[in-house]
Amino acid sequence: MYAAVNAWTFPKLTPVEQIEAARAAGFEGLELVVGPEDPLRPDTPPRELARLADRAAEHGVRLTSLATAQFWNCNYASPEPAVRQQAEDLTRRLLDLAAAARVGAILVVPALVGKAGDARPSVPYADALARTLDALQRLRFDAEAREVVIALENVWNRFLLSPVEAADLLDRVNSPCVRFYFDTGNVLAYGYPVDWVNTLGYRIARVHAKDYDVSKPGWAGFCPLGEGSVDWPGTLAALRAAGYDGPLTYEGGGDPADAAARLRRILAAA
Repeated sequence: MYAAVNAWTFPKLTPVEQIEAARAAGFEGLELVVGPEDPLRPDTPPRELARLADRAAEHGVRLTSLATAQFWNCNYASPEPAVRQQAEDLTRRLLDLAAAARVGAILVVPALVGKAGDARPSVPYADALARTLDALQRLRFDAEAREVVIALENVWNRFLLSPVEAADLLDRVNSPCVRFYFDTGNVLAYGYPVDWVNTLGYRIARVHAKDYDVSKPGWAGFCPLGEGSVDWPGTLAALRAAGYDGPLTYEGGGDPADAAARLRRILAAA
């Protein structure tokens, strides 16, 4: 495993500058971000992603994956068919860009049952699960054709709240290109990293490295790496036992060099 960082850590830089900043901070990998307000947009030509991959290689930085915040606005479980189609179209576009960038995976928030502060659901949970399965059973073929993984992330969307349920969904899709993007910090609001990793095992395609203090519920719980409740030695041991050898990607603010140093210490100690 190696230390990587999400491009949102460098919000005001161009993608080339993000590559340079990631390397200068001490990270070995970079997760690119795609969005309508970001330097890389869904309509960015794939050849630009290919050039970025070449530039990253020149700097000794591995491009690890593509992330986007757009799935919070359109997802596979929306009550509106047109919005569901928009989410599938977005997925296919991200797969094209990921293939061009040679990153191997895209981050997907597949459904939004409700946000953390919502008192009522946006869609019934059972409907969200059925629609997500239906979409992934189609999209798996697009992912397989491009050899890029659709990686479902555990976020505060009140969906896939159990590792058993997440594993079952992936098994029902039954594709090597539909797997999981595990976030160590997000899960502590309702579960335990080691338990999730042990249950998901080989299904994990990427990992976000965040920390969370369970004594401070809500957004206040997120804290610098190593200062929260994540059992880092146990989590990394479980990841190794599952055969995971990919990036641990820091997602957050603060001083990038400090985050890289903390992540490297976690890796060295485990």
